[in-house]
Amino acid sequence: MSSMQRIQLILFFMPVAGAHYYSLDRGLLSVFFAFVSVSLIVLTSTALISRIEQGTVRNTIGFVLIYLLSFYYASQFLSYYLQGSYFNQQYLFHFNLTTLRESLAAYYSLMFLIVSWTVCVLFAFYYFRDRLPRSNYSLPALTGLFVLALMLDPGLRSSVVAMANSVLTPRIDSLDAIAWEELDLEQDALTNTQFTATAGKNLLFVFLEGFEATYTDENLFPGLTPNLQALNEEGWQLDNMQQVEGSGWTMAGMVSSLCGTPLLYESSFGGNEVLFSRLLDKATCLPDVLNSAGYQQIFMGGAALSFASKGSFLREHGFDTTLGRHELVGEIEDPNYVTGWGLYDDSLFSQALKQFASLAASEQPFNLTLLTVDTHHPIGEPSASCSEYDQIDNSILHAVHCTDYLLGEFLDQIKAHPAYEDTVVILVSDHLAMRNNAFPLFPEGYQRRLYFNVLNSSVAAEQEIFATPLDISPTVLQLLGVQHDVAFLTGLNLLNTPMKDAVRDIYDPNRLEAIRYINSNHLSTVEENIPFSLNRQALDDMEFSEDIANIRYNGGQLQFDAATGDTYFMLPALAGTQFNDAMLYLTIKNDEKLNAAAYFETELGQGYSEENSVQRYIEVGLNRIVFELKGVATGSRIRIDLGHLPGRYSIRELEIRAQ
Repeated sequence: MSSMQRIQLILFFMPVAGAHYYSLDRGLLSVFFAFVSVSLIVLTSTALISRIEQGTVRNTIGFVLIYLLSFYYASQFLSYYLQGSYFNQQYLFHFNLTTLRESLAAYYSLMFLIVSWTVCVLFAFYYFRDRLPRSNYSLPALTGLFVLALMLDPGLRSSVVAMANSVLTPRIDSLDAIAWEELDLEQDALTNTQFTATAGKNLLFVFLEGFEATYTDENLFPGLTPNLQALNEEGWQLDNMQQVEGSGWTMAGMVSSLCGTPLLYESSFGGNEVLFSRLLDKATCLPDVLNSAGYQQIFMGGAALSFASKGSFLREHGFDTTLGRHELVGEIEDPNYVTGWGLYDDSLFSQALKQFASLAASEQPFNLTLLTVDTHHPIGEPSASCSEYDQIDNSILHAVHCTDYLLGEFLDQIKAHPAYEDTVVILVSDHLAMRNNAFPLFPEGYQRRLYFNVLNSSVAAEQEIFATPLDISPTVLQLLGVQHDVAFLTGLNLLNTPMKDAVRDIYDPNRLEAIRYINSNHLSTVEENIPFSLNRQALDDMEFSEDIANIRYNGGQLQFDAATGDTYFMLPALAGTQFNDAMLYLTIKNDEKLNAAAYFETELGQGYSEENSVQRYIEVGLNRIVFELKGVATGSRIRIDLGHLPGRYSIRELEIRAQ
């Protein structure tokens, strides 16, 4: 064994040993295979490099190969450190420049360690690159050993097996291939054509970071969460809320809870950039419904809004205001009083009290949604205003105890406000706890459940009913008393569902495959399937009636004034567009009730007639409606008729999407 091989073995053993130290599965066989794998990879890779003539080619190939190996093992270590497991969708979702930049402040020491280790690996190769003795093994033998080493890697092997199983699952390439009822999926979620809602009670929705029900177990952690214990007695708690695939990290948990479908999509790569690519932009979510009902909506979280694209996604789905680290830090007394993630929970709750009072004074129904951060894995960072948990000295438990205290104080002040009488409070985990330093204190094989509690509502269901985050939106809408006609793809209204009907096979691979297909192709906009979009169409290409004046495109909205008469406009001719199964999406804000219609020509002629139209009744306020375009002639100009009432109109979305 050469000097380079010995040095490289020592260096590569470091992240592998660290990864399996943090692994939630520390089986001796798994550790053994991991070390055998890395030994063979180092020995064969350096032997392969030694067969190349000294010079530029060897240096280039060697640097690239050694860097790729160091990148792989460093990334593997990072995955185990953060979540206790090998690469998965959750890890890949966050593995992008945006997230890395925002999380650098939280993990700067870890990043420094990884960069320093990588430099050592590359320097070792540079120092020994010309001192490698030529390998006596043949090229086919070395290649075979290298492939064998990859196969022995426990994480890589399990991923290959999972991919093979996925390939064996029947692929879905059309809606006709989906057994909707058998898979407990709601087909009406694809259209939600009657998208109107009337307001009910106010909503205070609190996502508790990584806060699972285990922390409230008095037998395990006596006195850890006294405020939640009291709130459990006061409210309606669900004891059997289970995490599903596609809801196991913050953004996935929020999407699942707010949109009634998990964050599953066909591509495993792209990180949180998928949420910039109009993923689930056609899904109707809880804040969309509340927006239609006239709610004023504010989101507040201690972390940056750009992390995991929270801000853009929430604004896309109806939130008027989104406030994160950069928006809130200037509002606290000491701008330096922040964690690596952002605002401490005491600062967040203090600012949230002000927002609650402001919303309550507006005499408009509201939704205030919060996301805590103190209990973020792997060690947590409790606010300075809290005392430590006196039973066990553990930083995560200190953070849990602190958030419980701050939440209790916050809710006590909310309850003292007159608006509380008409406000429903939802307390829920964003996801189960990820690997953290309290895990060794948890009993082996315990039942992991999400925390969920409803306050200030007289409505309740069975406490033991089978529930998932996907059921939260339809259930909350009834708790609020919001009247609507919206379907959610996978969510059930637990208040109207018998216990036996609530049980679903959430791990059925056919169901998961169907959800991936629907999310990616029917609840998300595929750019090549958009023949017309107001956001990228010049107003000169559209034709407006004489009764429309003061036409302008302002802040992403088409605005105009209409006099009494015939208020309509014509979309441009879309040459070559096939309209079979296409949908026209229209989001409009109006001051009067009206009957909107889409007129079109068909291959059979008859011009713009009542027979060739789709009608929709629109309430006052913001409405999102969908017109089904069937039988429209190729090249036809679609006419949007908004009735005969004068007023100011604002169109926020106008798009034709092929299915």
